[in-house]
Amino acid sequence: MEPARPVRTAVNSARLAEPSSWLAGPGARGFAEAYAAAVEKLAGNPERAPVVVAEVNSAAFLAGVLATVDRNVPVVLASPHWGRVERAQAAAQITPGVWFGRKSAGWPRLQRTRPMDAEIWAEKILIPTGGTGGRVRWAVHCWATVAAAARALADFLDVEDSVHVSILPVWHVSGLMPAVRALETGGTLWLDDWKKVEGGRPPGTPPERAIISLVPTQLQRLLERREVVNWLKKVRAILLGGAAPWPGLLERARELRLPVALAYGMTETAAVVAMQKPEDFLKGRSPAVRALPHARIWVGDARAKPLKVRKAGSIWVQADSLFAGYYPAARKSGAWATGDAGVIASPGQLRVLNRLDRVIITGGEKVDPVEVERQILATGLVKQVRVMGLPDAEWGERVVAVYWTTIGRIRPIGWMQLEQKLRTALRQRLAPAAVPKTWIRAEKISDFKFQISKAGS
Repeated sequence: MEPARPVRTAVNSARLAEPSSWLAGPGARGFAEAYAAAVEKLAGNPERAPVVVAEVNSAAFLAGVLATVDRNVPVVLASPHWGRVERAQAAAQITPGVWFGRKSAGWPRLQRTRPMDAEIWAEKILIPTGGTGGRVRWAVHCWATVAAAARALADFLDVEDSVHVSILPVWHVSGLMPAVRALETGGTLWLDDWKKVEGGRPPGTPPERAIISLVPTQLQRLLERREVVNWLKKVRAILLGGAAPWPGLLERARELRLPVALAYGMTETAAVVAMQKPEDFLKGRSPAVRALPHARIWVGDARAKPLKVRKAGSIWVQADSLFAGYYPAARKSGAWATGDAGVIASPGQLRVLNRLDRVIITGGEKVDPVEVERQILATGLVKQVRVMGLPDAEWGERVVAVYWTTIGRIRPIGWMQLEQKLRTALRQRLAPAAVPKTWIRAEKISDFKFQISKAGS
């Protein structure tokens, strides 16, 4: 399978060195200084040891990543908001030669379980996936894979020289890719602040050339901000992905004539790999997506054998933007099973149904309920617990914990204090999205089993 047109295998160094030609917005302040500082810091890494970037500031984060990529040194993206457990998991796998980020958010000094050979991993971009309440791991990419995804998106939407508005965390693939798209397609990256946009201030760039990426929870909140909605009506496309949008949200977006482009993708595919164009969304067509030019997508059985139209099965992907494997293991070449269930509604039209595992997607973040259960039990405050995702109008799925404890009867205020202790302990251990928003108490083990059965039915 050939990409729609040639893509770069390395970052555009000449353009990168002139940030004023591709970077703008209130969040871009300080990029030039941070980039120069990163280049100087990387000069002190003659062994080309892996670089870990965990900056809180988006401009500084991008400066560290792009400066490292430009020097063909392995770069590891990390969330500065990981909890103690997640940082320890990361540190057990990779010891950074160079660290970009706050010392307080640094990784503990642990003996790594496996060394990273700088020569083997040169040019690699390790993007975190499954690090929210789950075992931290990285999908291994390189500039060629992320550039292929960026070019395919521009070809599919038939847009060049766009302004890619970024208000998502840049340590996520969905936050990193707007920068790649800007650099690869002659566009501009507009870095803005989500909190200010959520508060009612639209991005300062003219909307006519803008493409913005949102998760459903963000779009839901912005629908209450008239000025932002008026700005969104005029953009080229609103890439809506990261989680399944609920019907009510899509109906309201269509009523407001918002140019939503339903996007399907994941870290392993360098974000968007299939999409529904805004014009099809506005015509009221079913929420089905088509593969971008660089990809082939089908629904198959466990061995990737294609199933008949309208028969549900596993979603398989083959694309130029596919990752090389989860660090440090290499993935077998060829098709990859996404872990999602889907159905081919008609030739070329994919409908995504649900996850095939227990992973919860809340506000665009993946949460592994098994790891959250493990950390709740580690507090010693409960005897048994089951974590699940339940439908939620704002988050898509709400993380819910049903627990049973051997503690005797106590006043209601006592249960409130217990649950507050659980929340406090988990905030120190896990990323914020993984902390359950709802706690359901079972007074006895038979109640616990009943509630689990009822919630899972």
